[in-house]
Amino acid sequence: MNNNFGYDAYRYPDMSMSNQNPFLSQNDVRNSNLAEPYQGFLQGNLFNDIFEGYKNYRPAKIVPNNEQAELLLNVDQLSFAAHELNLYLDVHPTDQVMIQLFNKYQAMAKEAVEKYESKYGPLFISFPSGMNQFSWEAYAWPWEVD
Repeated sequence: MNNNFGYDAYRYPDMSMSNQNPFLSQNDVRNSNLAEPYQGFLQGNLFNDIFEGYKNYRPAKIVPNNEQAELLLNVDQLSFAAHELNLYLDVHPTDQVMIQLFNKYQAMAKEAVEKYESKYGPLFISFPSGMNQFSWEAYAWPWEVD
């Protein structure tokens, strides 16, 4: 149910504009208000229509200074995008387009985690390491790397 402000009853934006997110199909005209994962991560909100900046504040761009930071930023932005869509789907569980996008972001985030972990060790304690030693001790911590 939409109101006069362009939001549904749960304060999610009305998804009826043209598409600007490159991860979405060009045939889907409902999702122009979705930010790309990087921009959504920076502003803390994947939905541009409900992003309210504070006065003149603009989110700072994150520029990784090495490969590890770049891989971690990729994990962060894709995981954030998947989580944002997960929250949206909690109240719109039948939105097939958003389910497909959620699945795409979730798969991309999983791939990003695997790529990071193959080079720099585990990110999450809940994932098995496949090693014979406790993996948190097997790798240098970020502040220990030159």
